[in-house]
Formats: sequence, C-alpha cells, structure tokens
Amino acid sequence: MDWDLKYGELSTNQNFVNNCEALKENLMEVQQVLDQLLPLKQQYDKLILPAQIELDLFLAFTLNSLHWIHLRIQGVDPTSHPIKDELQRIKAAMLKWQEVKDREKRPSVDIEAAKRFIKSGLYDPYKGTAKGPTNKKTKFEDNDE
Repeated sequence: MDWDLKYGELSTNQNFVNNCEALKENLMEVQQVLDQLLPLKQQYDKLILPAQIELDLFLAFTLNSLHWIHLRIQGVDPTSHPIKDELQRIKAAMLKWQEVKDREKRPSVDIEAAKRFIKSGLYDPYKGTAKGPTNKKTKFEDNDE
C-alpha cells in the first residue's frame, strides 16, 4: 500500500499535516498487527477455544473500529450509524468473556474442609457434645399459649 500522502494546498496547515501523519502511522501499526493475526485464521480450528474466542473478539473489535474511523474520515457521524450498536455489542461480549476468565481464577471451596470447620464450631467442650437447638421455649413462645 502506498502511504505517501499528497496534501496540496493543505500542506501549509501544519496541524492538519501532523494529524494526518499521526493517523497514517497508527494505521500502519494496525496493519502490521493484522498482518500477523490474519494468518492465524487458517489455523483457527487447531486453536484452543479460549484462543479462538479472544481472536474473534479482537478481530471483530478492530475491524469495526476501523470502520468507525473510516466513517469519521468520510464526514459521517458514526454515533447515528449502526456501527455504534455493533461496537457496543462487541464490548459487552468482551466484558462477558472477561467475567468467564475471572470465574476460573476464583478459589474453590473445599466442601469437606468446610464441613469440618462447621462441625468443630458446633462442638461444646463443656458438655462434650455438639451444640444444637434446645427444646426450651423462649419468652416469646410462652406468651403465644
């Protein structure tokens, strides 16, 4: 792709030229990343499921963001374009995926250990038996009769 930009009359506007050059550099970086990732699509079926999901989300967000940028450059307001809803949908999917990944990092409860803690907490060392509910009536129950 030819990245030499001809500014013509606008070459005297240094702010415009700087913004265009910065955009060009950013787009070249995006192109380099996509050039590295797009060949992974050929091996997509061999990737593990989490890698497939992350690749899909990354590519969907990147391509839709590039479409957003394209609309902005063309002078179209992307906030009133369907691309806004699509980007929000992708962001929601990314948040949901992050929740799934975070769920795997949570510590799990050892049920048997929890049972032992509870059982030892119910033990009354003075009586030598487990604490439990008594058959004594409370003062509230006495009034109901």
